[in-house]
Amino acid sequence: MQYRELSSYELTVSELCFGTMRYAAKSGIPDERSSAGTQALEEAIERGVNFIHSSYEYRTRWLTGAILRKHPKRNDLHHIIKVNVPDWEEPRFDARKFRTQVETALHELSADRIAVVQHLQRGVARADITSEAGDVHRLQQFDEVTSELGEVAEKLREEGKIGAVLSFPYTVAYARRAVEAPVYSGLVAYFNPLETEMYEFFPRLEELNKDFISIRPLAGGILTDRRVERDTLPPDDRMREEKFDDSYLRLGVVRQAIGTRPLDSWQQFAFCFSLAHPVIKSTVLGINTVEHLGTALQAENNVPLDVLEKIYRMSQGFRDGE
Repeated sequence: MQYRELSSYELTVSELCFGTMRYAAKSGIPDERSSAGTQALEEAIERGVNFIHSSYEYRTRWLTGAILRKHPKRNDLHHIIKVNVPDWEEPRFDARKFRTQVETALHELSADRIAVVQHLQRGVARADITSEAGDVHRLQQFDEVTSELGEVAEKLREEGKIGAVLSFPYTVAYARRAVEAPVYSGLVAYFNPLETEMYEFFPRLEELNKDFISIRPLAGGILTDRRVERDTLPPDDRMREEKFDDSYLRLGVVRQAIGTRPLDSWQQFAFCFSLAHPVIKSTVLGINTVEHLGTALQAENNVPLDVLEKIYRMSQGFRDGE
């Protein structure tokens, strides 16, 4: 396991952040998936993973807490949690709700401190979150939200309950404001060979000594050896749905960019890509099984920055219709 230091918080975290979104039965009733998830999380900790991502939305924290409550390495682990305030269509920031979500996570995870709060400012309908209208509305509220966020975050920091606060921006327009905002110590966002939009902010984040944590390194499952060849998928595979057409067109651009570069594994390439730039301190990977964990840990960080740059530039051309 390799580690990187959060510039904004002087904390060393594992390059692999264990994502808990789908590793347990969301009902809270143990099943085969939660049994496999238990083994995967315990194996991850044993092999040096010290960074864990969770959210009350996932409804899987019951299992994480059950594992960590009596774990001998519990105090060596660091947590990143999602806090959604204001949430969908909520009119304004609520400091009490922000604090409640943090303190609930501390209790459920048997943790003394949340290392990173991944803050999501929503405040619009779910369908509008990435639209131009959604951006306009959220950015109109930006100064008020970040001012109130800064006050409650500082109090929680003084109490030793949280460390850094990073923004999950949803869009490039919002990220442009969030990068410059003093309240945020960086960004948490999707970044993989098919979703490279946030690459433009990496130089500025470095200049400001801020951090980036990548999410969804496998692009929702497309960048796996089983699914990169769409024509070979069963007719009922969800990746054959029309909504994934654009993603597979982007995959074609990635294939052009890497040319004859040999790939032992698409998922290992994607995982390494999501860590290729030094401003990226960890990548959140949803892990369901020990085998899934092993594939990630076998990856070697061998994606040069020029490959990352080339994929980004070619993807920009694709989005611009060139």
